[in-house]
Amino acid sequence: MSERSPLVLIPQFFGSLVFDRRTSRYLPFDADSTTVLARLVDVPVKQVLADEVDDERFDRLIRFYEHFHELGFFTVEGRFAGTVLSGLEVPADHLVGPLAVHLEVVSACNLTCTHCFAGELPRREKRLGLAEIDRVFAEMARLGSFRLGLTGGEPLLRKDIFRVIDMALERGLAPCITTNGLLITEEIAREFGKRDLVWLNVSLEGATAETNDKVRGPGTFAKVLDRLAMLREHARFTLAFTIMRTNLAEIQACAELAHTVGADTAVFRPLYPVGIATQHQELMPTFAEYNTALNELALMDRNAPIDVRHIDPFSPQARQETQSVIHQNYGCGAGNLVCSISVSGDVNPCSFLGPRFVAANVREQSLAEIWHNSSGFQSIRTLSHTEPASGAGFAGGCRARALVLNGSINAPDPWITAQTTDTGSPGIVHNPLVILDVTGR
Repeated sequence: MSERSPLVLIPQFFGSLVFDRRTSRYLPFDADSTTVLARLVDVPVKQVLADEVDDERFDRLIRFYEHFHELGFFTVEGRFAGTVLSGLEVPADHLVGPLAVHLEVVSACNLTCTHCFAGELPRREKRLGLAEIDRVFAEMARLGSFRLGLTGGEPLLRKDIFRVIDMALERGLAPCITTNGLLITEEIAREFGKRDLVWLNVSLEGATAETNDKVRGPGTFAKVLDRLAMLREHARFTLAFTIMRTNLAEIQACAELAHTVGADTAVFRPLYPVGIATQHQELMPTFAEYNTALNELALMDRNAPIDVRHIDPFSPQARQETQSVIHQNYGCGAGNLVCSISVSGDVNPCSFLGPRFVAANVREQSLAEIWHNSSGFQSIRTLSHTEPASGAGFAGGCRARALVLNGSINAPDPWITAQTTDTGSPGIVHNPLVILDVTGR
């Protein structure tokens, strides 16, 4: 695999996004800053400063350079440590490509969890072959869509999963894989350990067998812990928990468990009423319960050897403070920031929205054509956004939650209403889309 520049500048209608391969983060820049960065590809900063005649702008350039120099944006010669994606058609009102693509690599699973977002499995579909997947990966790289989530079902049921991962890495993508962990063997653990850029999430749903196995099935807790003991000898991993009513009382214990089994982090995200979970909505916590759980984790940070941060779930192994990402907007990224591709190539603004919102198929159209021109993506970008007080339409949060609980993807997300009222718990009120990372010090 050829050595790649650590940074990629992707032109956008507002200026650009710079993707940092070292942290798997995107950083936005306005048009003026983009012009400076693009020029610094070819000439060193000394030349750019020498050509500047405006004193105020000269000072701004110095501050700009010093700040991003600390983040490793420039070479020792003072040039931009990256490349610029060229040949892109930049739309006037949306991103050149999704920031993240979630690819379903298999539509089967060895578990039947009562909260699974993937719905009834197995599904009999003609899955994408390796050549088709590689073509999608190449399109993603051309669009600057570098983040890749490999999902299922259970991805390790796909016998060529490491070839899929390697193809992604060869295209310069940053893959993240989520597994239930039960199929991890010594050989598989070693294979994960060879791939430094892969972030591996292993799912559990409680700190005890009693709590976890009610959701994931009898015996799964003990079996997963056994696999983790083997995995930690070869690879770094995250322990991923879904916040549900069944595990609310164990939130702090879940974080402690992650530390005990050798996980680098514990990640907590709310249960969404999608897939199988639509049949078990009693598992879904209220916003007040969810908020209380996150506040308990925050309090734990003061008294235990862990760090608690809002994170970007695609962040890779190193999560220094300068690399943490906090998403404080209350919006939904479906069709604007992310998209999903099913095992058979159906493209959806978000996998949580279900098959009725499929826009097109990558076997018939390119990912770029679907992203830019399909009616499904165009329509979700033009849906109205109203102020929360009006209660008339979607005003942030999750469109899938709005669909299931209020009947329309353009209806209010009831958790947005809930977060503006008394949550019944002390501490801050959290963004209802938050994913929380608890990292061992």
